[in-house]
Amino acid sequence: MKKLVAFVLAIGLAGVLGCETKSGTGPSTNPNKPRKIAITAMDSHSITQDKTVEFMVDVTRTENNEPVTIMVTDLPKGVTLETKDLTVPPDKSRITLTLKASPDAPPVTDHVFHIAGKAADITTEPKPIKLTVKAK
Repeated sequence: MKKLVAFVLAIGLAGVLGCETKSGTGPSTNPNKPRKIAITAMDSHSITQDKTVEFMVDVTRTENNEPVTIMVTDLPKGVTLETKDLTVPPDKSRITLTLKASPDAPPVTDHVFHIAGKAADITTEPKPIKLTVKAK
């Protein structure tokens, strides 16, 4: 019951802070309890040329205890993902991702990139995140 209350409070807090959860489901031995993973992250971030920004991705698992790999796609030109290990082990529920803007990254406002989570045969829907790249 405590886990359910904590999950409901986390989802409510995420809504207030501008976070959206994306999930995916997979088959289970119990058809009434499908396996599920969900990822939650802030909806937008800013980065300045030649700087880094860190943000957290929360992972929620239901009816499974598998590692979840975070996938990042569609970053703007001149921005790279610095985090090398994108796997969230079964005993963890959060990962910090680091993005780096090159010194000559073109300034852009609200470029949409995507993150998703994958665990065995389950993949979440891609979560859109807006990234603004600012000039020095």
